[in-house]
Amino acid sequence: MLKPRLGAYWQYCDSRVYSTGAARQSSWPTAEHYFQAMKFAGTEHEEFIRLAPTAMEAAKMGRDRTRPLRRDWEDCKVNIMKEAVRAKVQQQQEVKQILMSTGNCILVEHTSNNSFWGDNGDGTGRNMLGQILMVVRNEQEGYSPEFFLPQWLVYPEHHPYNMFWRMGTGETYLMYLWEWRKGLSKEALQEYDAYFVPPADWKRDEE
Repeated sequence: MLKPRLGAYWQYCDSRVYSTGAARQSSWPTAEHYFQAMKFAGTEHEEFIRLAPTAMEAAKMGRDRTRPLRRDWEDCKVNIMKEAVRAKVQQQQEVKQILMSTGNCILVEHTSNNSFWGDNGDGTGRNMLGQILMVVRNEQEGYSPEFFLPQWLVYPEHHPYNMFWRMGTGETYLMYLWEWRKGLSKEALQEYDAYFVPPADWKRDEE
């Protein structure tokens, strides 16, 4: 199970998204702008949010309950989120490569601030964003379920200087791992290395 930074990355990074849903001709500063604006589709508030200076400001405006939230929001919000994720992944190669690099891992939006889109911090949430990310990942052309954990997690009983890594099972695993890593994009590799931080013994070995 992975609890990656993908949720914040796809929503808030400063990259333009062209909508594929209700407002097909519109261009949005971020996916967050699009998602929040769709709460008020067809009203002046939609455009106000599209023009928000930052994704954080768009989110703040979208959560303002003095604005007239559309009546069917609870029924359509998952599909709108899926539209936003699909658009982001299809239009931005970096995001697509990071997402596809997760293979068959279970993706979790790990946050204690949201029990619907996230896991509520303790696994009791619905994790709808994680579920959507997995659906979109698995439908991409060229998707492969292949994924390799770092060697210190797979064989934690073996010290980095152990002969285990120089012959037999250990050597074979390293060969497959390195070959798989060679196929990752620069962004995907950065995300992998940031998520899987090696223990002290392995850090010293790398230095």
